[in-house]
Amino acid sequence: MRLLAGRPPPPGWLGKPNACRQLAAAARGTVLVFVDADVVVAPEGIARAVGLLRDSGLDLVSPYPRQQAVTPAERLVQPLLQWSWLTFLPLRAAEWSGRPSLSAANGQLLYVDATRYWHAGGHGSVRGDVLDDIALLRAVKRAGGHGTVADGTALATTRMYRGWPDLRDGYTKSLWAATGSPARWLAVAAALVALYALPPVAAAAGSPAGRWGYVAAVGGRVVTARRTGGRAWPDALAHPASVCLLAWLTARSVAGARTGRLTWRGRPVDVGGGAARCGRTG
Repeated sequence: MRLLAGRPPPPGWLGKPNACRQLAAAARGTVLVFVDADVVVAPEGIARAVGLLRDSGLDLVSPYPRQQAVTPAERLVQPLLQWSWLTFLPLRAAEWSGRPSLSAANGQLLYVDATRYWHAGGHGSVRGDVLDDIALLRAVKRAGGHGTVADGTALATTRMYRGWPDLRDGYTKSLWAATGSPARWLAVAAALVALYALPPVAAAAGSPAGRWGYVAAVGGRVVTARRTGGRAWPDALAHPASVCLLAWLTARSVAGARTGRLTWRGRPVDVGGGAARCGRTG
């Protein structure tokens, strides 16, 4: 193992893509593996994921690590990461589709064929993207490759944020980039609230449809938790609150991006031309 001293990012580059570019340039393997510093990979986890990449015939695979959630805020929000793509993303179709909307990835743990990576432009093609993981997958797809997110519960674990302030600021700095536009955020937020927050309200008013809607929402969270190593009870009962909190965090992020007030760990995030620029993203 070698520890490389990185160079600071040039103008227009975010810190993480800049670091990943330098590491990729120093690598010599046929598969590039990008692992965040706070991710603990299980023994044989690297080999198993490389096998998944090769056996599937894909060019990029992003195994989602098991997300450790400790504080109440973490337990409310963090399970929504896996829940969102397990609920809304048709995984088989996403593997081979070139549509940008069918792209999900997690830069905490990402495997990519080296030849396809460089053919797609590497991290140079996503130098200013806050969500560089999803942007990299889309670049691979534009270059004719295929890839998707996968369940990495047995491969790695991580605690992404520690407490409410860290979680609030972390999601605020990046969620705006996932929505595409304020109009799209409003549409997504309205749909989520209608599907997951209104049913318990209707149930409290005596609506049978509301009761079944709430039961279905809780059931979906339970299935996700058991499949991904999360906590099912009693956390799943608070799913409507989780969705409302996510909508609020997204609104905060979109507002910050539009007014230029986004910061991350004391550094300003300059939003311009569809990309945010700061010294580091992690």
